[in-house]
Amino acid sequence: MASIERVRSTSATMRRIENMQKLIGELQLHEMLADEIAWFLKFSPSGARKYIRDLREAGVIELARYVEGTATYLGKAVYQLTPDPERVRAFLAAIVQPKREGAPARKERPGLREQAMAGAGRHFHILADDTHYAIRVNRSPVMRDPLVAALFGTAPAQQKEHGM
Repeated sequence: MASIERVRSTSATMRRIENMQKLIGELQLHEMLADEIAWFLKFSPSGARKYIRDLREAGVIELARYVEGTATYLGKAVYQLTPDPERVRAFLAAIVQPKREGAPARKERPGLREQAMAGAGRHFHILADDTHYAIRVNRSPVMRDPLVAALFGTAPAQQKEHGM
């Protein structure tokens, strides 16, 4: 139950609490198979198993019986709400999140565009799939490859620098 007693108040936590409350309300009406719980919550079977595990660990629901069993297979588990209403009330009271008065305002950060425009010097925009290594700016002057220079001569810009 430790995972449920968090004081964090996020939208995911609030949805989880609402789903638990709805599930407990439905289990007060009738027993449910694990597949029915998954369908009721609109979850996959693995997502429903997490809710079932948490509620069983908290002692809120219990295994009622197995149905459709064979000689080698117990069958599908049927879950029911615990007969102790005080335990259910205590659990529901424990998972209710206090209303947050006012969350501290987030600090306004300039966007990437403003940061790039504010900075001086060179800026590179490289897509994530373009490279997998860090790029370092080479401060040496641009030169023609030596093999290309051997075939085609030095670049016009280099001829002006060398006074040729």
